[in-house]
Amino acid sequence: MTSDINKASSRQVTNRIDVKWVNLIPYLTLFLLIIVTGILQPKIFSLNWLGIKTDAVLTLVLATIGQTLVLLIGGIDLSLGGVISLTNSLAATKMADNLPSMVGISIAILAMGAFLGAINGIIIVKLRTQPFIATLITWSIYGGIALWVLPTDGGNVPQRFISSLLARPAGIPVSLIIIAVIVALWLYLRRSPFVSSVIALGSNERSAYLLGININLVKIQVYALSGFFAASAGLYRTALVSSGSPTAGNGFILISVAAAVIGGTSLAGGKGSIVGSIIGAFILKLISDLLIFAGISSYWSALFQGLLLIIIIAAVSITELVKRQEEIKR
Repeated sequence: MTSDINKASSRQVTNRIDVKWVNLIPYLTLFLLIIVTGILQPKIFSLNWLGIKTDAVLTLVLATIGQTLVLLIGGIDLSLGGVISLTNSLAATKMADNLPSMVGISIAILAMGAFLGAINGIIIVKLRTQPFIATLITWSIYGGIALWVLPTDGGNVPQRFISSLLARPAGIPVSLIIIAVIVALWLYLRRSPFVSSVIALGSNERSAYLLGININLVKIQVYALSGFFAASAGLYRTALVSSGSPTAGNGFILISVAAAVIGGTSLAGGKGSIVGSIIGAFILKLISDLLIFAGISSYWSALFQGLLLIIIIAAVSITELVKRQEEIKR
């Protein structure tokens, strides 16, 4: 009897170690990339360097956060590409060089992003449409509107809007402050009823329903948040590149999924972290930088990112397979 108890306890400890090891993969990967960067460019690390990196990656971070929330409920949001393109185009063409216009347009764009995201959720819930199909359709629609607003790259972005989002108050980049605030909010809210409902829904929709969770409302809310963060990404990109593009968001669709998965988010839903996804976005950015430092063509960036994605998915899959086998043996 004592032997059985000891074996069961040993298996539980092993499972906990496995889970912790898997969760550490994104952080260990980022740490390794930073070490390699330091070896290739020993004098590169500074607050200014960090500001340049956070400025460059924040658009992807914002898009990945929205994508992560959707992946947590077992969905996917292809339309964020269209939302980013549309909001980028609107900000670059409709914003005047005065404070009321900049604030008013920004708030309107963020509200519009949440509304467009909520439309995705409503289509999925009310029409029983697969998320992939629903958001593929809306991506085309939102992207088409972006082309109508701004047929070609360009626009006229107010300099004060650019300087406000790329500022360095007290030497600290605004982009770094935004990321820090998002991380703090996630750490505070991750045990909240809403986040718990999102995780429960992604883990098992039937069980979530039986627990009394309004699964339709949660889906709409999550897609609305995805649209909000996509609109945020569109706004920030407007300041970063000082122009608009009707196809600006298309490149963020798959890479936001990749960043989320590298950060530990499961494509099956129910498992993931906003912090991990932010780490995943930084990993993808550092891979591109390392290729440049190593004198390798940037065309190889997608290959290395794909290889890293395969390695991480394989490591997670093997760990989960071992856990299942251990549970069967109990």
